[in-house]
Amino acid sequence: MTNIQLIATDMDGTLLNDGRSVSKENILAIKEAQKAGIHVVVATGRDYTEAAYPLKEAGLRLPLICVNGADLRKEDGEIIHQQTLSMEQFNIMDRILKEESIYFEIYTSKGAYTNDDKQGLDLVIDLLLTTGEFNSYDEAMQLAEKRFQEGSVNRTNDYKRLLEYPQYDLFKLLAFSKDETRRERAKKRIENELDVSISASAKDNLEITHNLATKGKGIEIIAKEYGTVLAQTMAIGDNYNDVSMMKKAGLSVAMGNAETEIKNMCDIITKPNSEDGVADAIRSVISKVHRSV
Repeated sequence: MTNIQLIATDMDGTLLNDGRSVSKENILAIKEAQKAGIHVVVATGRDYTEAAYPLKEAGLRLPLICVNGADLRKEDGEIIHQQTLSMEQFNIMDRILKEESIYFEIYTSKGAYTNDDKQGLDLVIDLLLTTGEFNSYDEAMQLAEKRFQEGSVNRTNDYKRLLEYPQYDLFKLLAFSKDETRRERAKKRIENELDVSISASAKDNLEITHNLATKGKGIEIIAKEYGTVLAQTMAIGDNYNDVSMMKKAGLSVAMGNAETEIKNMCDIITKPNSEDGVADAIRSVISKVHRSV
């Protein structure tokens, strides 16, 4: 196997454990990879602010593929590349999602926004409870509320008015609905009218970005930035918004907690995120690097 020179890891359900933090073993493994000369990159659907928070807590400074590839950053936060949606595209998606009665948040160059605090909180709690990672409603509520308390999600009364300001570029729409019929119908309607990328990071959501804003495109740009070819990259993930980078990478790794379909398309299956699966995957690559030297 070609020596891996760059590792891209998803964040939620992958790098982060069930407490939404980076475990000690994952931190150590990342530092071991860096010492071995391997670049470690985080690829996430989160925006820059929300993605940087758990890394800062862990004492890690890593390049970031944020908002599913719409916003690429160096270790110090310097922008490498950004890919935005137009106001015309937003207006079409806004109309369709409203007609289907689907709540959505917007991710912008100035952070993520909701126009309905209560609905946003209730939906996140419901999604967290369906993962089976939480023992009680109160536990899920505490984590969901952190999104607002930490400033990961901001409040606005009017998305359109906000996006009229020139400093607010639109990266992504994150839509939630437990009604599969409405959700799938909205997805098809948007795909029929627009050339955009639609993926999912959970069973009940839709993540809508520019058709050139995917984790796959992100890892392609990041690899070039750091002087690595795609054949020498490894991608680790657990869900459908990771598929594009798994297909681009030379080596694809599914978490033990990943969807069955994701596992079936990957080269390797590692341990679950609750058992430091990322650390195991990283260390398997480091051992190969050292053996070849």
